[in-house]
Amino acid sequence: MDNEIANMLLFCSRIDFGTVVLSCEEKRFRNELNHEMLALCEHLPKSMQTKAALFLMEYLQATVKSGVNFVSYFYPPSWSILFWLLQTSPGKKILDPKFIQNAKVGHTNAMFLHALDDHLTDRQLPVTHLSLLMRSQSWMTMNQSFHRLSRGIENGAHTVGELIDDYYSSIDTSDETQSLDDYCNLFMKQMATWLIVPILLAQKLYPDEEYWRTVQAAYSSFGIAWRLLDDLQDLEKDMINGAHSSIYVFLSEDLKYWWNKDAVEKIGAKIDYAQAILRYVHENEIIDAIIKRACDEMAYAASKADDCRLPGLAAEFRCLGKPLKIRVNCS
Repeated sequence: MDNEIANMLLFCSRIDFGTVVLSCEEKRFRNELNHEMLALCEHLPKSMQTKAALFLMEYLQATVKSGVNFVSYFYPPSWSILFWLLQTSPGKKILDPKFIQNAKVGHTNAMFLHALDDHLTDRQLPVTHLSLLMRSQSWMTMNQSFHRLSRGIENGAHTVGELIDDYYSSIDTSDETQSLDDYCNLFMKQMATWLIVPILLAQKLYPDEEYWRTVQAAYSSFGIAWRLLDDLQDLEKDMINGAHSSIYVFLSEDLKYWWNKDAVEKIGAKIDYAQAILRYVHENEIIDAIIKRACDEMAYAASKADDCRLPGLAAEFRCLGKPLKIRVNCS
């Protein structure tokens, strides 16, 4: 492996968003979400509760300083969008505490399930009785919370059903994305369950379609940027395993053919196609193109958060995007 490719892989493995400094109020809100992950375990049969808690700690790489922090697995805007929406309640509108509780429960489980489903289906996690039990309990808990939240919101139940359908239709598709735009649009549907609570909360606070659609746009762009960053971090692994990512859509048809081959065929062929793919990625500046798109998505997310009068959320998006902006000189 030549030095340029080795340096590219090293860079991709280390690339990350910037750091968000949380306020004391956000940390308290985060702790409440952490409690919901523990509550998930408490709903399981007694014989599985301790095993489930240990599984969560290992899987979500939970830190134990100042209490078990499951939510630290996710970048702050993933969950802080709820905090900032509640902070901007118009006219200090008082929401039913049960509504707020259901929002926390539903969204926490949506985050967990998105990651769990992904890792179970790509075999990064083994399918065990425990993982299936947790998946079933979490899905039931999430779905019940969604339907409680949707009561009293115009077309709320329809919104929930439509977004869940978007999720399943997008992960079950066999269609190959032909461009980066196609890839990003597909991922917006794949993160649909994450959108449900922010949309319902925005509708509860502001009965204005333009407002909740702007919230949706901001959160979706953040999600897309995160997915692109994840693709860069997993470049070598995805290429060896033949998993389609944003890098794949930039390849020539010949290299796409070899990307889809198993690892033994790629590396054992007369030409080392693994190296050929990586060289193509390097020579065509594909990494910078993807970083530029992620940077643009974060800038768009921040702009839309500003439009929604969510300056705290906008500031978090800008903090996350700062290292990307420096890399490609985004405007």
